[in-house]
Formats: sequence, C-alpha cells, structure tokens
Amino acid sequence: MGIRQPMAQGVGSGWKRVAPARTGAKGGAGMTPILVLDIETVPDGDLARQVAGDPDLEEGEALVRVGAVRAGEEGAFVRKPMYHRVAVIGVAAVEADGAVRSLRALAQASERENLAAFWTGYHRYVGEGARVVTWNGRSFDLPVLVQRALHHGVSTRAWWASDRGRYRHRHHLDLMDVMCDYRASAPVSQHEAAVLMGLPGKLGVEGADVRSLWEAGRVQEVAAYCACDVATLALLYAALGPDAGWCTGEEAARLREGVRQRMAAWGDPLTERFVAALDGGG
Repeated sequence: MGIRQPMAQGVGSGWKRVAPARTGAKGGAGMTPILVLDIETVPDGDLARQVAGDPDLEEGEALVRVGAVRAGEEGAFVRKPMYHRVAVIGVAAVEADGAVRSLRALAQASERENLAAFWTGYHRYVGEGARVVTWNGRSFDLPVLVQRALHHGVSTRAWWASDRGRYRHRHHLDLMDVMCDYRASAPVSQHEAAVLMGLPGKLGVEGADVRSLWEAGRVQEVAAYCACDVATLALLYAALGPDAGWCTGEEAARLREGVRQRMAAWGDPLTERFVAALDGGG
C-alpha cells in the first residue's frame, strides 16, 4: 500500500536470537524456547481478480468467483488463505527459562518485507529447536504465511523441513487445537479462552476493524492490536503450561512478567489499557 510513517515502540523488522533449550541443574531439559505468533490481514481483491480472469470485477464479486466467500456474503471472512494480504506479523520470542527476549510487530509497508523477515526468523529459531505457538494457526496463520510467501517468491524451506505433525507439537503448538481436544469439542476463540482464564482478551478493537484502520494508514494501531493478541496468546501458554508440562511454574511466572514489561514499554493507548486490565485496573 506504500504507507510510510514512523513505527510505534516495539514495531520493526529486527529479531533477537533465542537460545536453545538448556539442561537444568537436575539434568532435565528446560522449557522449549517458543516463538509466539499472530497475524493481521486484509483481503487481496487484486489477486482474486487475477485468478478470476476479470480485472474489472468488484472485490466482493471476485472473491465469490474464486470461492473465497459465498455469494450474498460479500464482506464476510475470506476462507482461502491465499487471498489474505498480510498486514502485520506479531511475534514474541521466549527463551528456555521463560524470559521474553522480544515482543514486536513486523509492520513495514511492504508485505514481502514482512514475510521475508518472518521466514528468516522462523528458519533460524525452529532450526535451533524453538516451537511456534499459535491460536488456530494450523488452519489460518501458518497457511496464510506460507501461501503469501509463495506469492511473493519468499523462501519457506524451513516450513517444509519442519515436523508439522498435528499431535506431536515438536515445531508447532496450536493452543486452540489442543484446548478443544483437536476439534472433538467446539472450537473457542482466543478472546473466549482469555476471559475464561481471567485475562484481558479483546479491549475495544476487533479483527473486523483491521481493514478500516489499515486503509486509513493507522498502521501503528493495527500493530498494537496485534501485539495485544500475541501477549494474550503468550499468557494463555503460561496459564496452561505447568499443567500441560510445557514449562514449570517458575518459567510461567517469568513469561508472564516478561510479557507485562514488554507491553508496558510499547507506548500505545491500547497496550496501556491491556496492561491496566492485566493489573486488574481496567
């Protein structure tokens, strides 16, 4: 979209190296380092028109033609990952002791730059033994990131080389899938899970607001919204981790405090509200 403006605190393309899992004093392996991931997207009407073979179609009609939305539901959620243009990629890098080394949003104007930065980091982190943590990422976030990378000619070799077994969680843990017993029960949203466990969840901005904010050039607000989702996801991991065996109580506490500190330093009204809610004040 060619948007160029100063980035908010915590927004950028830099990634900090995550240390591999360490061996504890008692000989047991520490917590697996994790890369917490969430994305924000907008529809790609241009690609839909290209696939449909008609450059004059309205976006909604083009998306219907390619089967991304149903007729009469123009404006509904786009079902096919390839038609989601990636606006922001939110990531939090957490080390083997639960320390949060970075929590940021990749929000440059170029989708290709965002994707290249993400896949470079993914290749390094997963190659060093980190686990990607998502909410519904098996069905949405990761397929979008893979297919949009293919669209832009960005290498995804680390994805094809990784162990993506649904039930093994070696390289990817989809918390929604796990929490709903692999869809044996009805899936719940991240917001529902957050409220269930006493976390802030959504605070006045919804996924449906992303497009209007993005098209208005309010990139920083979209980035802050994505950061809140990443923070919530990391906190859900910390809440479930000790019982699930993903981390110890001490590591979970360090993760929670690290998320709070990163969000407190972000410098956006939404992230400030998130921290206040986390502290019980909003």
